[in-house]
Amino acid sequence: MCFRPASVEAFENKCLKCQTVNEAQATICVECGTKLISVGAPGAPGAPGAPGAPKPPGAPGAPVAPKPPGAPGK
Repeated sequence: MCFRPASVEAFENKCLKCQTVNEAQATICVECGTKLISVGAPGAPGAPGAPGAPKPPGAPGAPVAPKPPGAPGK
């Protein structure tokens, strides 16, 4: 399944004070130094790292060799 946002502008990391568009992972505006407010993508409550997101599955167990025919099973 592919998700494409309705608008790229909706996900810009724009400073609310000076309107400068910063890099997506920036926490402070490169132009004026204002702390940027992190706004998640709308409609993505299960995004990895988001509060309430499911934890990734654990590593699978080691494979078990099949028992030979006629061997007692547990």
